[in-house]
Amino acid sequence: MSTDYEPIGSIIEKPETVVIGASPQTVVVGTSTSPFGAGISNTGRPMSMMSFTDSIITVLSKYIDFSGRASRSEYWWFYLATLIVGFGLGIIDGILFGWRYEDPTWLSDIFNLVILLPILAAGVRRIHDHGKSGWFILVPFYNLYLLIADGQPQPNLYGQVPTNVRP
Repeated sequence: MSTDYEPIGSIIEKPETVVIGASPQTVVVGTSTSPFGAGISNTGRPMSMMSFTDSIITVLSKYIDFSGRASRSEYWWFYLATLIVGFGLGIIDGILFGWRYEDPTWLSDIFNLVILLPILAAGVRRIHDHGKSGWFILVPFYNLYLLIADGQPQPNLYGQVPTNVRP
């Protein structure tokens, strides 16, 4: 059986790539070998997700660092960690101080005060990943979109593309 087309493997060539960042395994910018044709650009985003523990260590080490960029995995893993710890502290508060609404929640309150600046700093860095000002964190619903959507695939005003490698 003969065909009028060439197999995909013979059309698409391995392109030259430019590597940006400290380690070549993290961010590669160039062209892909997409089945849709040669010349389709890669996303330029990190090739792997940041781990749960690395995101916690990274965000807490950048406690009040509002400059730079943060990847989605860095932000959302840390957010999940704060939810888990907050839920656990809420249960401990209930056991120690009571379950009624009027009862004190000292442990949860202290945790929320301690974690306020790191979660704000990570959120601002996450919005910087889109090339937007950190003040967009104050805009309802649009800030949620910026926190969820993938950031810019190239370096922007706020720094290089996040590598998802713990510093």
